[in-house]
Amino acid sequence: MTEKKTEAPGKAVRGGAVVYDERKKLTELQGMILSKGDAARERVLSEAREEAAKWVEEQTRQLESMVASIKADAAKRAKEITSRQLAEAEAVRDKSRLRLQSELVRKALVMLQNALSAFDKRPDYDAILTGVAAEACERFLGGQKVKMQLRAEDASHGEAVARALKLRFPELDIAFDVTPAPIKGGVYLYSEEEKWRVVADWKTKVEEMADSVAKAVLAEL
Repeated sequence: MTEKKTEAPGKAVRGGAVVYDERKKLTELQGMILSKGDAARERVLSEAREEAAKWVEEQTRQLESMVASIKADAAKRAKEITSRQLAEAEAVRDKSRLRLQSELVRKALVMLQNALSAFDKRPDYDAILTGVAAEACERFLGGQKVKMQLRAEDASHGEAVARALKLRFPELDIAFDVTPAPIKGGVYLYSEEEKWRVVADWKTKVEEMADSVAKAVLAEL
């Protein structure tokens, strides 16, 4: 009796030999490897995407912080520059204004002195000189001897002015000294012993009026 051979699973009988289906196993193994590879790849890619997103987010925050810092610094510098420029412009304007004010006051004082010097053209010039001298004589004590000088151009008015002063101040001994005084209009008074002197010329008058003239000029600006 002939013995019947049973085929084992996974084996094939060819020509009486058992042959393993290697192709099937290789296919199954390749499928498993590819499946695991796909999962690993997806995991790696997912992790890489997360890391990249985190890196981009961090870099974005740093960039925004840097931009904000640059903007704040630029604004601060711009403000400082603007403030400095405004202060410089204000200082220049103030200096220009002060120069203008000083120049206007100076011109006003020059005009005033010229106006005083022009008194010699008036018919009442004797009275003007007498008034200037009388203002000084009011400070003198009675019994003093007072000498009076005028500029060379006003010498012809000397005696008339001295007489008018004597009438107004009979307690003073007032005499006209024909020696020209180094003044520009007005009168020059001194004691007989030359212990004191009073210069009441136009230059002195202008200096005395400088503050009031300045106030008047500035009030118009």
